[in-house]
This record gives sequence, C-alpha cells and structure tokens, in this order.
Amino acid sequence: MPRKAKTTEPEAASAKKPPHGAKTAAIKQALIANPTKSPTEIAEMVTEQGFETTANYVSGVKAKFGGKKKAKAAPAAATEAAATPAVPKDAISIGLLQKAKKLAAQLGGIKEAKAAIDALAQLMD
Repeated sequence: MPRKAKTTEPEAASAKKPPHGAKTAAIKQALIANPTKSPTEIAEMVTEQGFETTANYVSGVKAKFGGKKKAKAAPAAATEAAATPAVPKDAISIGLLQKAKKLAAQLGGIKEAKAAIDALAQLMD
C-alpha cells in the first residue's frame, strides 16, 4: 500500500516553542538582576519577555534557586561543627577498618593479616 501524505498542521500549532527550561532560566536571570523585587514584579518582567508565568511559579523557582536560605544555612553549619566532639589523632576511621577487613579476607584471616603486618613492621625498622 502506498503511504499517505502527511497532513500539515495549522500554523498556530507548528509555531516553535522556546527550549525546555527557558522560562526558568529567564526567571533566574531576573532574580539575579533584581534581588529585591517581589515575585509578582518578577512575573510581570518575565511575561513581558514572552513567557507566561505567575508569581507562584516565580516563588517556586526562587525557593529552588536558593533565595534567602543560603545566608541562614552557614551559621547552622558552624554550630554543628562545634557540637561534634573532637576526634583523637590515634582514632581509627570506618574507612580504615573496612580496608583492614578486606586485607584480612585477602590473606585468609585475621591471624594471617597480623603475621603479615608484623613481618612488614620488621622490614620497615
């Protein structure tokens, strides 16, 4: 059977859409250029650029983009660092213990791993 010819779509439907994420990028640029403007004002600016948007959408982008939360997050990190106890220099980390476990498994057990480490210590002296 012969193929049917493609039907042409109306011109309005075939109009090119802006690339995916262009509206969000326009909102981010407007937020960077005008950090003191309200979401309603930013929405009006972006609408003038040709993107249909609302103040709620601008608020969502602003929240994901960072907004004012970054300034508050820095002091919280400082208090968490002060709250953690100091770790002694001779403490063994979980990572080192996992490596030791793998070494013991490769050598056939803990007794064999100890013997290998003792022999290595004698070579290092």
